[in-house]
Amino acid sequence: MPLTDPNVNTTMNVFLIIGNVINLVQNIPQVVKTYKTKSTKDFSAIFLSLRIIGNVIWIAYAAEINSLLLIINNTVTVLSTVFISFYKVRELLASPVYSPLELETDDVICLTGLTVTDVKAEEK
Repeated sequence: MPLTDPNVNTTMNVFLIIGNVINLVQNIPQVVKTYKTKSTKDFSAIFLSLRIIGNVIWIAYAAEINSLLLIINNTVTVLSTVFISFYKVRELLASPVYSPLELETDDVICLTGLTVTDVKAEEK
């Protein structure tokens, strides 16, 4: 499996390599922060799950077309997301009350169209 893609020109291969480096670098700060703080309260479990599933699909596609760069790119994302998800699961299991309303913030919209914050404000 070649590192570069023979189906595109040299300029595009350079962009592919730059994109892979950026993807690696963009994941490092969040992984380090999660490790240091052991907190993932601002991460949606749904986001983390979908990110893993989507990138695993990309890895399967990359394997099918023999694209080492896409495999590397998406594997880095899956590994960093699995790492963050590990802390998310630990945080959820350690919470005293396991309630969907307490797991997510305003990114969860109730069927009524109210956000979690709206629902909690009405309960007070």
